[in-house]
Amino acid sequence: MRRCIGWICCWSLVLLFFFGAPAVAGAQNPATVGVEKKPAPPLLYKSHRRGIYKNGEGVEVIDATPQSPPLDVDDPGVPERGEYEVNFTSDADLSRPQRDINLLIVDANYGLVPRVFGHELPTQVKLEFPVSGAKEPDQSYRIGIGEAGFGLKFNFYNNERRGASLAFYPQLEFAMPGSGAVEKGIAEDGQTLILPLLLQKEFKYLTFVANGAVNKPIHDSERDMTGTLALGFGRAITGHLSVMADIHGDSAFDFNHDRLIAADIAVMRRIRGTIIYFKIGHSLVSDGVPGHTYLGIGMKLTGMPGH
Repeated sequence: MRRCIGWICCWSLVLLFFFGAPAVAGAQNPATVGVEKKPAPPLLYKSHRRGIYKNGEGVEVIDATPQSPPLDVDDPGVPERGEYEVNFTSDADLSRPQRDINLLIVDANYGLVPRVFGHELPTQVKLEFPVSGAKEPDQSYRIGIGEAGFGLKFNFYNNERRGASLAFYPQLEFAMPGSGAVEKGIAEDGQTLILPLLLQKEFKYLTFVANGAVNKPIHDSERDMTGTLALGFGRAITGHLSVMADIHGDSAFDFNHDRLIAADIAVMRRIRGTIIYFKIGHSLVSDGVPGHTYLGIGMKLTGMPGH
């Protein structure tokens, strides 16, 4: 209980630091009564699309926000209404003696803007499934459909003047029925409910992203509930090239097992209308199998259906 309270207090301080206390609606300063109001200041941070977007000068540039993929940390941004984003990724965990690979991960996303209590709520619908493989010493690779995932990302706060954004991103991971993924060792038994809060803050020279999540196993008594914390930074080098990095950690809430801390660096490169990305990372702290090395490569496609 004390650890949960400490986790909540920590996140409250982070939110207060980056977003500040909101102004009270309708409140007036007596010194300003009767004084002509000045026009609102210009936007400090122009809203941009994921993938490739036009900056304030109308020039197409690449998005440098730390995001998943290629990193583990994710951002609060969602596709625009009717826009799709599809990622095709291949990655591997080259830890010894066991090696896990994803030959192909298809991560499909679609943007919606439903109205909730009279307000528009930018939302992303996500569906993901991988073709995975695992290899243990003196055995051949076992390949099949790995853990699929379904999620809804709700971008419930977006302040362009402060360059700040928040999203809640509930997801469910599960083994595809009839795939035999659990028996092959490429998926966990049962399901996993993931409840992340995503934060983004834009600064003059970089974009900062932070994630905090609770991961709750369902129908699997052998796994414990864990927590995730991830921090990421990104910066555009040119209009066609961006670099980003993150550090992320997982642990059971007693901090005695299921511990993993790793760091990644990634590059995103625009080639015509397509974005290519590459990631490399390594574990800093790990229970069980030591010395995880992570590699990943993929491509991102965005656009409207029919275009």
